[in-house]
Amino acid sequence: MKKAVVLLLMLVFIAACGGKTGDSQASSPLVKDIVQKYPALKDRKMTATEVKRVVDGDTFETKEGEKVRLIGVNTPETVKPNSPVEKFGKEASNFTKSKLTGKKVYLFSDAGDKDKYGRLLRYVFIEGDPVMFNETLVRDGYANTMSVPPNVMFQDLFRMLEREAREKKKGLWAYE
Repeated sequence: MKKAVVLLLMLVFIAACGGKTGDSQASSPLVKDIVQKYPALKDRKMTATEVKRVVDGDTFETKEGEKVRLIGVNTPETVKPNSPVEKFGKEASNFTKSKLTGKKVYLFSDAGDKDKYGRLLRYVFIEGDPVMFNETLVRDGYANTMSVPPNVMFQDLFRMLEREAREKKKGLWAYE
């Protein structure tokens, strides 16, 4: 009987420590709202961090020094070597800077962890907002979709939002 109680306590302890989030914030009300709105993220690796600086509209650096590339979206270039700044690139970059710089964010992974440049590939949520930032960029016309397998969990959503932004001539689509 004593062994059964010890075993049961060990299982409870292991279950309480388990999970794929890798962050104690997993039980926060915001993370619960995110998972409710985006159920596909339920078992995905999640970390919380602060944005140190924004590189451009779809890439930023964390306070730990990791570079993060937003999954499923592509903003016009502003920092590509030997290339001019693309139309609406500064606007997209400034929008991302205004929303992310200095903010606490929650990063969720998809099937792949990093791109060929070593950047983390993530879906991003700003503390206090259960709407995915990747989604916001596409919906508001700051980005177009970019599907790179195996990270395609939300590609259908992003394509639909891009179509709507194009039809409404939002953001970069006003320049077509």
